[in-house]
Amino acid sequence: MIHRMNTRDCLLQDFMQFRARGLPVALITLVRSEGGSPRPLGSQMVVAGNGEYVGHLTGGCAETVIADEAVAALAEGRNRQLRLGAGSPYLDIRLPCGATVDLYIDVTVADGTVEALLAALEDRRSVALDTPAGAGGHGGHRVVHAVDELVQGGHFRRWYHPVRRLLVYGKGPNAHTLARLGQASDYQVTLYSPDRATRVAGEQAGVDARALVSPSSVALPPLDAHTAVVLMFHEHDWEPPLLRQLLASDVFYLGALGSRRTHQQRCDQLASDGFADRLERIRGPVGLDIGASNPSEIAISILAEMTRDYRRLQVTAPLLQAGEKSVLIEG
Repeated sequence: MIHRMNTRDCLLQDFMQFRARGLPVALITLVRSEGGSPRPLGSQMVVAGNGEYVGHLTGGCAETVIADEAVAALAEGRNRQLRLGAGSPYLDIRLPCGATVDLYIDVTVADGTVEALLAALEDRRSVALDTPAGAGGHGGHRVVHAVDELVQGGHFRRWYHPVRRLLVYGKGPNAHTLARLGQASDYQVTLYSPDRATRVAGEQAGVDARALVSPSSVALPPLDAHTAVVLMFHEHDWEPPLLRQLLASDVFYLGALGSRRTHQQRCDQLASDGFADRLERIRGPVGLDIGASNPSEIAISILAEMTRDYRRLQVTAPLLQAGEKSVLIEG
């Protein structure tokens, strides 16, 4: 079997890539776990009828078995449930820490349903798929946009969120290193800089790099609650026009490079501009305190803090069972 590595949470694009090749496709979801699952509830795999698969659910110890079960379900044309761990027919498979997981193998997801989910994500809107969970089911999926809508009996709901974005504004090694490592960490990254050398370094790492012309003419792209922004300037005259716009946005993370003294000066200026009640949103000095002493360590500290904040403020639950509803968390 061919396993294509993919570390992203959302595998819907992979689903459609298999379908574009004319292959039947199964969507496998982790719907229940006991004893500490290797992956969180709602994690998924995509398996094609020829045995190719993307994603992982057990950390590598049972993916081949899962793919075999999915191929068999596709051949039969019926959904099925699979247990691994205690009570599983696969007695020789032992999951880490004695975990037991229940997987739902769905071979009835229509192309149009996946296309509707992807269209919402392209518009940077969270969206959910409600799936009837009975073995042998035949469709009946629903695309859900409302976070306060209850899950119907016999269904489970899996939420999908827009890809996390990271906008880096600044110049020098700190800026292009953060952009490079952010991209390697599954953020969709854009690097904005007035410095050509910084942009070239970003481009050489495959990062989308764009020029900044003047502090007085900085226009931000559309911002949302799945976007993080980090300012990495040494010339702090670039900061005020950016921060005034960013403090009025829904970004889930806003950080600015500089010492504690620099950050206090930054906050004093913004307070005098009328933003005193929003200053706690700015992470400064930016990043977790790990004693970082070079651009790579600084970038790691920022990405760790950023990802922690994202997980704390994630908009909706990844997997909901019948009778539950999502909780919108304002970040």
